[in-house]
Amino acid sequence: MQESITTFFAERKAAWLKTKLKATDDPEQQAAIHQEAEDKFSLQIWLPDAARRAAWLAMVSHPGKFSHPSAKTSSVIAQGQQTNDGYLRTGNVDYELDVFGNAAAMDVYKFLNLPLDDGQTLLQHLERDSDQAKRLLNVPTASYDSLRSGFLTVKQSDDGNRTDGLVKQVYFPVDADYHLLSILTPAGMLTQTKSRIDAMRFSEATKQAKDNRRKNEYHADGFDDMLGLTVTLYGGTKPQNISVLNNQNAGRAYLLSSVPPIFEQRQVRLPTRHFFRNSLSARRFQDNFQTLDRLMRSGVNNMHVRDGIRNTLKYLIDAVLRLAFAIRATGPGWSQAEHYRDLPLAQRIWLDDAYLEQREQSEVWLDEVAGDFARWIVRTYEYLCKDSRTKLGDDEFHELAALAEQAVAADQEFFK
Repeated sequence: MQESITTFFAERKAAWLKTKLKATDDPEQQAAIHQEAEDKFSLQIWLPDAARRAAWLAMVSHPGKFSHPSAKTSSVIAQGQQTNDGYLRTGNVDYELDVFGNAAAMDVYKFLNLPLDDGQTLLQHLERDSDQAKRLLNVPTASYDSLRSGFLTVKQSDDGNRTDGLVKQVYFPVDADYHLLSILTPAGMLTQTKSRIDAMRFSEATKQAKDNRRKNEYHADGFDDMLGLTVTLYGGTKPQNISVLNNQNAGRAYLLSSVPPIFEQRQVRLPTRHFFRNSLSARRFQDNFQTLDRLMRSGVNNMHVRDGIRNTLKYLIDAVLRLAFAIRATGPGWSQAEHYRDLPLAQRIWLDDAYLEQREQSEVWLDEVAGDFARWIVRTYEYLCKDSRTKLGDDEFHELAALAEQAVAADQEFFK
């Protein structure tokens, strides 16, 4: 006999004897109890009784009792096809079936799930009608076919589809009518999720990594963790009333966080058509242009005023360059997306590190960007200082344009 089956009966016999022998000290009665145990847990007696009790159980993939302990639905075994489509669904996850039913028959379920020498369970052998199953179920008290038929009732789906009012219902519109959907819980997927997260968070390797972190010591691999988990409880103090898998998990299951993501506001706007129009807010530089305007309208032409104008323009150029470098930090290739196809090539070379080699080897783009830069300074000054700008004569305004071009040209080496 298979070692797993021998161990199965030995454990149950020992537990049964422990309970029965407590009731008497009489040696004759104890001998009778031992003999009763030998008979009760022999294959010829236990197998026919177990095959009969198998009908009290139902193996399912989606138990209705997870929705409500009193829900009575069809025994659903979903067999989805595995496809590499990226979806988390029953066909793409390998998990064991759940079982619910009369607690007095749970030993039958454990018996059917005993692994044999080849690693497959007894139930799998019965489904294949293997020679090994025929040898194991060869007893004089019942035929193999009757035993096999009885045990396989544990995995038979109900005829028809039966739902329950205690299960959550969704009426889905189909053409001019509605299709009723009953929302059931994939117990095996819940168990897989819990076991994987527990292994991630509480394995010996994770404990060692956390201990190293607590001691501020180096650890080669570190550890992973899952944040924002919610623990839900099925069945209250009696998780066995829901299903076997739920009882194994003590009624606990993890709910992953499904709150909307929090997006950090982008500090700089990527230009879609033109950097100086899309990414630079005029109001952001209002104080600098007002300072420039006061210097231009001062009517004084000495070294201090000229230095003030040059320093103001220098500050504007530095601020714009910081924004340009922030765009570069977005990562190489960002301008190659369809959304940015209208951005001029010169600005792509300037702002996207995907063009780094072209940026360093050619300067044709630099003249175009510098010209756009100087024109932006003049246009922004006109916009922000339109009320006071009328007090400048044409000579002064042309002088401003020339100063802007000179300032930008002087700093071209920093554009790269």
